[in-house]
Amino acid sequence: MEKRIVKTENISFKLSEIPLTRKELRNILNYRIPCLCCGQEMIHPDTYTELIENPLLASTASVVIPILEPYEKIMYPVERQVFNMLKNLSVKYPDKNFQQLLMMKKDVHELALVRIQSIIFNKISFYRRILPEKEAHRLRSLMIKTNDIIFDPAPKKPFSRRIFITKIKRIVKDIHNKKMKHEIIEIARRLPRSSDEVCAFVVKNARKRPEVIALNLIHPAVGTFEHLQPKSLKGLNNSLNFALECSYCNNSRHHYPLSVQIEENPYMPQNAQIHIDKLIALCKKGIGKKEYIENLREVLYNLSYQEIDLDISKLY
Repeated sequence: MEKRIVKTENISFKLSEIPLTRKELRNILNYRIPCLCCGQEMIHPDTYTELIENPLLASTASVVIPILEPYEKIMYPVERQVFNMLKNLSVKYPDKNFQQLLMMKKDVHELALVRIQSIIFNKISFYRRILPEKEAHRLRSLMIKTNDIIFDPAPKKPFSRRIFITKIKRIVKDIHNKKMKHEIIEIARRLPRSSDEVCAFVVKNARKRPEVIALNLIHPAVGTFEHLQPKSLKGLNNSLNFALECSYCNNSRHHYPLSVQIEENPYMPQNAQIHIDKLIALCKKGIGKKEYIENLREVLYNLSYQEIDLDISKLY
């Protein structure tokens, strides 16, 4: 999908005072608040920190699984599938840790990942036929090197989706056909991430320490402060411009305006309503502030070009 990048004007905030301190906003994450974007329940960063400090996560799977089971409900789909796979394997191999169990599955998942990647690479390679000669030559060179990596069972350097997309952007940055440029970049972005496909998660994490694998199963659900107006577009760095989003949605958005995030997450307006309804319910119990909710509604309405039009009548 082509990203509709628009110039976002500075938002005129009606409030002159910051409605909530960082500590007060962070406290709301203690109350099972759903992510503004995807609607998934989030966990407090302190809960994640406690897991980081738990030395038992490096133990065998039979020890780690009971520690993570209370968080299974808030795991994202790919992470939950991997967790269930590890649970099943641990029954047969109770003395192996997460890293050892993933290594047992790495080869089969690596082949599945290569199948997906090769289809996408073939689509990109097609553009060699219609690109200008210089860019076509550079693309051919990149694709040869990339195929050498993914079809080598033991490459010197593993394939990096991020580096590949960066190189694609450099190759096409000077071509005049903007439609073609965006098409090529968007095809490259379809390459699976570890958050998109079980096979990508297994391949990416199989060589990591067992405690890191355990933490990566939980991390997407950790609550964060999302800058509604990106900092790169001079967004404020306080609760006038903060919303609560999970790490997955926050990281996926990058520096794009809110309008682009909505394009990629079409249920965001509905999820934002669920989010603000929860904020209103908490506010009525003395948690949070009315001014924060009113400001959040206004900022979302403006930055989304009226696509997110939230009902806050229950606040009054």
